[in-house]
Amino acid sequence: MKRVPLFLLVLLLVSTVYATQNKNAKPKKPKAAAIDCSTVSDAKITEDVKAKLASTKSLKDLSINVVANAGVVALTGSVKKGIQKALATSQTKRVACVKKVENQITVQGAAASNKNARPKNSNRRKAANKNM
Repeated sequence: MKRVPLFLLVLLLVSTVYATQNKNAKPKKPKAAAIDCSTVSDAKITEDVKAKLASTKSLKDLSINVVANAGVVALTGSVKKGIQKALATSQTKRVACVKKVENQITVQGAAASNKNARPKNSNRRKAANKNM
């Protein structure tokens, strides 16, 4: 008779251990070592940003100029789509020791499309006021 409670206790312990294991848990990635940004030169930041942009699929064939000054990175050049401009900013922010990004990249065709845009309803309002 003593075997039944002992068996149930062992079964309970085994099932508890099995239930607490998370089979979908991913192993934690080790964090990169902290970088002392006071020792990182602007040339190194510029090099790292250029490498990051070159490794980004939709940005690698574009001509984007990078200049770093005290951790502030200025991006210049031109791209075809506005999303590429935004992506350049986000990728630059991911580089270590970048404090701020000044994105001066121009989007090709953006100025031309604005010239063809219709003016706001100012003419319609004037015509409506004349008819009253």
